[in-house]
Amino acid sequence: MKLASRTTGGFYDPKAHKDIPEDAVEITDEKYRELLTGQSSGQVIVWADGIPQLGQPQPPAVTAESLCQRIDTAADRARSAVAGDPLRAVEYDRARLAAEQFAAADYQGEVPAMVAAWAINGRTPQQAADSILAEAAAYTHALELLRTTRLAAKEQIRALMGANQVEQAQQVADQTIAAVEAAVAGIGNNA
Repeated sequence: MKLASRTTGGFYDPKAHKDIPEDAVEITDEKYRELLTGQSSGQVIVWADGIPQLGQPQPPAVTAESLCQRIDTAADRARSAVAGDPLRAVEYDRARLAAEQFAAADYQGEVPAMVAAWAINGRTPQQAADSILAEAAAYTHALELLRTTRLAAKEQIRALMGANQVEQAQQVADQTIAAVEAAVAGIGNNA
């Protein structure tokens, strides 16, 4: 025999525990095992008619902040998928700068190391520079799109939630996350 307390949410064994809450009720060993097994599989203990039962957890409340956080998380994942770690983004930017300088010099003179590193597999230095610049332009466009889409959606969500239009706000979040993922498809590390 075990005891269960609604106020503490705990289980007690009268043989092992001295301080047992006054609201503790008797449950069978079978019920005790059922409740523990249910909890370990994600269910929660609810109380009905003074007896602990298993129930489904309530989904977290939808708030403007939680929807905005979902969008920010998707944008963070998208940026990370494109550039990898932050130092790789720095590397890409330095390659872009070197390619711009090489292009500005009409592809003449010494080939910058960052461009030469990409002039492989039959690519000429000019093709390598142009490829770097095209990829940088796509990356910049994607970042601009991510930022404008993300910020506009967050404002729209806040307005919808303020008007108690939760379902519409959730739809905006879902659509924005899909747009964020599409914005980086085929760019950088996603290519």
